[in-house]
Amino acid sequence: MTWVVLAIIVMAGLGYWNWQKGQEQLRILKSSGFDVTDDLKGEPRLVVNRTNKSVALVSANNYRVILMEAITSSEVLYDRGVQMDENFRIELQLVPSESAVVPIMYENETLARAALDSLQSAIR
Repeated sequence: MTWVVLAIIVMAGLGYWNWQKGQEQLRILKSSGFDVTDDLKGEPRLVVNRTNKSVALVSANNYRVILMEAITSSEVLYDRGVQMDENFRIELQLVPSESAVVPIMYENETLARAALDSLQSAIR
């Protein structure tokens, strides 16, 4: 029982540390002039700058800014599980000069679809 409690504490500590690093990357992104108008959450964190028509993917180690004009399509995808569907994500298809596919993971389909709707309204 002690090992289970210790494992939970370690996992929670690592999760908090990772969240803090992501917050630091978001702060750096904002200080570079990126105006976060929409925070669509996800992993990596998807934030939108409607003013400059760009999105950014923020992780614990870095961030990546992508111009909206480089996004050729976006959709919600998932994997078929034995009991239920899993691994809900938004996949961004980018122009060939960028990397081909960028997945943003979500906990469930509802969150993924809501984020996709917000993203697509920002792109229009």
